[in-house]
Amino acid sequence: MMAAGLRQDLLGKVDGERFETLLHEIVDWVCRGAAPSYQPYSQTWDLDSWWHVLNSTKSFLLLAVKENLSKDGVLEHLTGLDSDHQQCFLQVITSRKEDIRLALISATAAISQGALEDLDWQVKLVLSSDKISSVQKPVLGLDLAVNKEGQRESLSLELSQEEVASLVTQLEAANKVVTQMKT
Repeated sequence: MMAAGLRQDLLGKVDGERFETLLHEIVDWVCRGAAPSYQPYSQTWDLDSWWHVLNSTKSFLLLAVKENLSKDGVLEHLTGLDSDHQQCFLQVITSRKEDIRLALISATAAISQGALEDLDWQVKLVLSSDKISSVQKPVLGLDLAVNKEGQRESLSLELSQEEVASLVTQLEAANKVVTQMKT
């Protein structure tokens, strides 16, 4: 089964060494954002074919790393390519897997526009004027400084004991996910 969008007739036009160079340039594009230059390949592909090759190859490389495909899994998607091109894909995916994984993590992290810069907290004790001895409810005052698109924004929250427990549980779960993504 051939990977969706990858066409042997386009990819097969480049010999093994140039193809490996192109794959590394596409990984650099994924990691750094600058697309490979069309000029060295202008004799091989027209502009439409060039963009098809870039986008479909980029999509496949991201899929292979995101899905953590095994060697056999990658080869299963590349059955329409000759063995030299298959080996180039395997070599680039193996050698640049960590770079691609970090680019995927960065892209995911970039979805969130706000970033916490600073926080301040204080505990208050809420007392009732008519029942001073019977109502003693602790409340957490939380002041957050969030950077959104270069501008600092302040948020103030008052949380009950139950809301603090829920917030701590959610933050621990988020920390666990981040820790798993780093390993």
